[in-house]
Amino acid sequence: MKIDSDNRLRHMNWPENTPTLFLGDVADSILRCFGAHEPPKLVQHPGFDQQKWIMVVKDSTMRIEIRSRSYWGFGLFDSCFLNELIIEGPLDRRSRFVFDLQASLGRNPWEPAFGIMWKRATKASGREHQEAWEELVKYAREQMNEEAHKYVQRLEGLEAKFDEFAEADFKNWNVDEAESHVEEARRQIEISRNALHDNNAAGFERALARAESALIEADPTTEVTRTPFQEADELLLETTIDIDEEIIEEQILIHEELPDEIERITPVEVATSTSDVTADDLLTGIEIESNEDIPFVDLTESE
Repeated sequence: MKIDSDNRLRHMNWPENTPTLFLGDVADSILRCFGAHEPPKLVQHPGFDQQKWIMVVKDSTMRIEIRSRSYWGFGLFDSCFLNELIIEGPLDRRSRFVFDLQASLGRNPWEPAFGIMWKRATKASGREHQEAWEELVKYAREQMNEEAHKYVQRLEGLEAKFDEFAEADFKNWNVDEAESHVEEARRQIEISRNALHDNNAAGFERALARAESALIEADPTTEVTRTPFQEADELLLETTIDIDEEIIEEQILIHEELPDEIERITPVEVATSTSDVTADDLLTGIEIESNEDIPFVDLTESE
């Protein structure tokens, strides 16, 4: 990525001719998992090896400071560097970010290439790093499991009201379609749990969104059993005016052909008949004031 004049990171297509910063897989995953955020800002510029730097990325609720430095091998190899993360923000947001980051990396971020030097540089053992990561991942998983359980409770509560809805005789609602929507919601909830088991948070959210849509369709009190397009069609049908088709056909027949006595003029005849027209003919009937009636004003005189 490029570094602009305000020390902010920009994409490589940034028009200014500015220095470049090469990010590793961890820093790149952090920017992708963070979500919508301000352009990352460099607090400390990279050195000659492009790996010793400090960057801050934040939004209105969370702030992450990334410190990149070497911890063994004098920075001669790609695996010589570590990224220290300082995350500030609400627990729900921090845990969800760590959950997404671990899933996107495809490996355990707490496992170093050189354990002894890693422990010396971070002043913590590998077990301590693992517990810190897994604690946040576990919290995020519990929160998402609880969210899926809330959908199950909504589904069961809605099913219990079907008899009541049938007695109320809601318009455009029937129990068979409602049961079909509920089954679809139940299936999507199960899909969301499978996605969570695979650490696929995006798939989890998409499945719950589909379950939400199915529950809304099954509930007549939400008044969205019909789409806006269906409502618009019904409104047009109610305001349609019945017109006798015979009258329309007669009008079309009357204007379909011109009478024979009308003299037709070809484009050549039009051009010939207008060839003698001059500009003076267009000014006929317009009175032009003479120059004697126009007062003279000398603008060269100074006040």
